[in-house]
Amino acid sequence: MGFLRFIGFSVIRAWQGFWRNAMMSLATTATVVLMLVLLSGLYIVITGLNSGLSFIESKVGVTAELRDNLSPASRDGLIADAKALPGVKSVDYVSPADAMERLKEVYQSRGQTLDLGNDPEHRITIYASIEIQLTDPTFGESVAAALRDRPEVVQITTKQDELAKLVGVINLVRTVGLIAIALVGLTVLFMIVNTIRIAVYSRSGEIEIMRLVGASDSFIRWPFILEGILCGLIGALIAIGLVAVVWDPIQPVMYDVFKLPTVVGARFLATLSALLLAIGFAVGAIGSWISVRSYLSA
Repeated sequence: MGFLRFIGFSVIRAWQGFWRNAMMSLATTATVVLMLVLLSGLYIVITGLNSGLSFIESKVGVTAELRDNLSPASRDGLIADAKALPGVKSVDYVSPADAMERLKEVYQSRGQTLDLGNDPEHRITIYASIEIQLTDPTFGESVAAALRDRPEVVQITTKQDELAKLVGVINLVRTVGLIAIALVGLTVLFMIVNTIRIAVYSRSGEIEIMRLVGASDSFIRWPFILEGILCGLIGALIAIGLVAVVWDPIQPVMYDVFKLPTVVGARFLATLSALLLAIGFAVGAIGSWISVRSYLSA
């Protein structure tokens, strides 16, 4: 009963302290909301980019254009050798007719019609090719090198450069975002420390009386720590509400543009909400603990 009475006393005093310093408390809560909204945006963007990267990695392969009029025996031998290379998942043969159909489909997707005309100087040559899917994109260069000098092969193309550029963009976004979140996080800590410091000094006379009657530091400390946690949790709940409002319009983009699997999207909001609550709690607890500890130590 004594412990429950202590918890009840601490919660009531924290709530009273929150509204006693309402302007500072609300400013601190608003800063927590800003930090967590920025964090949510970064989390959404990074999740989308990582999902898109995984999708692109699954499509990254090696395409080998084959010499014209290649005999079936030479072609089959090349395919067999390609299948035996390390890191090769599958090898598909694409005939010139299939390649032409794909080219027409690309033009149709753009609302255009492929017109080769009758001028020999403007005709394009469509080669047969083999498309090699990899178990891991890192095998791309070794597979390309193994096939590049084969007499059956005219040209080798890979998407390693595009993949490397995308990885670089993701790393840049992640780094800039984390730096921004760290700066806002430090601002939030500073504001929570100042909010609790103001609360402590405004009740310094009350604290001294509590000390005179034998109150322990823990008994004095916890209402202020809970007040800081209250700022963090209220900010987290507001941020979760804002994310929930915009999540429905964001989902189609995540699925269509970033190729986010539906199963990931279904648990995405719950994971993000738990993350925001944990960060709001941690920031509030740490900031208020620092402030109260420095006062009691002095």
